Amino acid sequence: MNRPVILLQTDFSLTWGAAASMKGVIKCTDPALEIQDLCHDIKKFDPWEASLSLNACEPYWPQGTVIVSVVDPGVGTDRKACAALLNDGTYVITPDNGTLTHLKHSPGIREVRQISPGIRFRGKEEVSVFHGRDIFAYCAALLASGKITYEQIGPAYDPSEVTECEEYYMNPVVRADSAECFIMTGLVHFGGIQFNILNADWRKTDFREGSYVHVRIMHSGQPVFGQDVMYAPGFGYVKISEPVLYCGSSGYLSLDCNQDSFMERFGIGTGKQWTAVLSRAEQQ
Repeated sequence: MNRPVILLQTDFSLTWGAAASMKGVIKCTDPALEIQDLCHDIKKFDPWEASLSLNACEPYWPQGTVIVSVVDPGVGTDRKACAALLNDGTYVITPDNGTLTHLKHSPGIREVRQISPGIRFRGKEEVSVFHGRDIFAYCAALLASGKITYEQIGPAYDPSEVTECEEYYMNPVVRADSAECFIMTGLVHFGGIQFNILNADWRKTDFREGSYVHVRIMHSGQPVFGQDVMYAPGFGYVKISEPVLYCGSSGYLSLDCNQDSFMERFGIGTGKQWTAVLSRAEQQ
């Protein structure tokens, strides 16, 4: 029997044993299961960033992959624990709290089921704050090992009811010579940021690689950064530590520093309170 890979994503970090506990539950259920890490450094308590991460990664995994994503500020409340079957055959086991936002739109959700109360790792029924280990990892292990079918996970509900993050509908305003947007997410390791502007939409503007763009960033309306930045194909077109604007591999317009952290250097954060205006720069 070829068992699917289980892919883990959390906001737990790897500085303590939470992610390892999830892996332990999976291995206790079936030692033959393969486990891979997607990311354990999702921004804390942020289903929007979890959704963005899944959107960037999910298309590159084979049909049948079981993804467990646990970014769960509502753990212990009445928010649904669910297992979604996507149109491309991937399963995502997660709190229904916005984490499925992007995948709901592409590739789309074929079916979604609420995880039944009986699916609970043995002896942990009294624990209400570690569903990542006791419910989501355990459910994934049962499904991936073939010990339960997808239909046995629990009752189905309408995919249209799946919770979405409001940020998905905060559309940028992109004109020929300017754009208004917000900072969707940041790359913790390298310190770059991504605007909610698709590369494809940016390339329709009058801005061309090699030219400069004036980037103005505000936090809750207060200016934080204002500078002319080169729009280039990659980092090496500017000096070390200088900012560069580029079309990112995730499909969204991105801003980083060459061999430096843009977020750390300029004190930039992410989320809907962080807005930006991109316009023509005087220098070209």
